[in-house]
Amino acid sequence: MKRLLLILTLPVVGCGEVDTSILGDTDKLMQVVYLLAFLALIMFGLGRSISIGKTLKYLAIWIALLIGLIYAYSFRDDLNTAYMRVKGELLPTVPQDDGDGRVTLRRNIDGHFAARVLVNGKPATFLVDTGASSVVLPWRVADDLGYDPNALSFIVTVGTANGNAVAAPIRIGRMEMGGIVLENVEAMVVEEGKLSQPLLGMSFLNRLHGFDVTGNTLTLRR
Repeated sequence: MKRLLLILTLPVVGCGEVDTSILGDTDKLMQVVYLLAFLALIMFGLGRSISIGKTLKYLAIWIALLIGLIYAYSFRDDLNTAYMRVKGELLPTVPQDDGDGRVTLRRNIDGHFAARVLVNGKPATFLVDTGASSVVLPWRVADDLGYDPNALSFIVTVGTANGNAVAAPIRIGRMEMGGIVLENVEAMVVEEGKLSQPLLGMSFLNRLHGFDVTGNTLTLRR
């Protein structure tokens, strides 16, 4: 009966010490998590008829786990950086946003940089091309993104890998690449069969504060 009363009392006492302001403080919240885990361990030991030896054994295991969690939490920033780097290697077209106005891309196996971009909320993979004066959409991609090529005016002559082609100027309402968001971006739609992949050209890149290549990493600054 005494054990039961103690089991019921411990959570109440612990909860009485918790300040609701900790919910907005990650460090304090982690302290409470550790406290609750320790209380759970004590209640587990008190609520079971086990020997002192086994209780000490379980206590040692839980303490080791808590120390491991604390150690991992103390290196959370380094672990996040490592995670982002691995993610960039495995998914090079996914922009990695460092939260400080910079987005990075890893070079593809073919040696180029490509990025997953949301065009008016719809995804498309663009090849980063500093040689293209504008953002360029292939006919079929433009159609998939909601631009009807049959309703556009193809009045501009452009050069592509497949020779000269005609293109229609358009304005893209919104483009998002990670934390970089641009509105009212100049672009062109190329006639059918002349381009296979969208190009992220200078009409997008020139509106950034800068971009540079270091090794296999392209960094864009909004």
